[in-house]
Amino acid sequence: MRRFFQEFSQSTLAYYEAFQFVRKHNLKGFILSSAFFNLFAFIFVGVIAWVYTGKLIDLIYTTFSFPDDWEEWGNILQILTAIFIRILLISLYINLYKYIVLIIFAPVLAILSERTQNILNQQKKSINLMRLVSEIGRGMLMGIILINLNIILYLLLLILSISIPFLSPAFAISVFLIESFFFGASMLDYRNEYFQLDVKSSLMKIFEHKGLVLGNGLALNLFILIPFIGVLFAPSFALIAAGIHANKVIR
Repeated sequence: MRRFFQEFSQSTLAYYEAFQFVRKHNLKGFILSSAFFNLFAFIFVGVIAWVYTGKLIDLIYTTFSFPDDWEEWGNILQILTAIFIRILLISLYINLYKYIVLIIFAPVLAILSERTQNILNQQKKSINLMRLVSEIGRGMLMGIILINLNIILYLLLLILSISIPFLSPAFAISVFLIESFFFGASMLDYRNEYFQLDVKSSLMKIFEHKGLVLGNGLALNLFILIPFIGVLFAPSFALIAAGIHANKVIR
């Protein structure tokens, strides 16, 4: 337990080291490039979500109709329904975006992880294309695995909160912590892949160093809530912070 809290606190402080690392090794250009890629992905998926939201609203309008004498109220209800659905689905999209990053942002994170570990381990080797493709596939696979585990735990907590009402206030906090853990686990896995750990060995390291993983993911979850800046830069700095801290404590 002592190691858990020690690694947890050090993991959050590693973000400061990540900022210093980027400045010292002149990675600002790379971070900005990653941010633009992230922004493009965010807008692209957001536009798709917006379009399909419109189609859902149209479907509801055509499925449910109001009596003729409700025409005035019907128009008001249609407007309110559209606003409600837009807000609901956009909020859902923003929450799911953190998981989308684990999959569509995998190519950028794989390159950044390779670059970070080469510097940390004083390696001057160039990026190997086959290895990079392997890392991208590994990142996507791990993202899918962690998302599924997250969903399972989410459903269990939801059932518990419904079955035991007094647990409901703790539901939101528990979900936030679970999201943080699995997001941090994904960041750490990129480092583990660099050292050629298979998925099983990587997961063992992840659960062995739960404080490191939770601290990194919690800071990332809070960082990503910062309007605009969080979406652009949080994943990159989380990856670097996880790599820096993990190299100190994982043998």
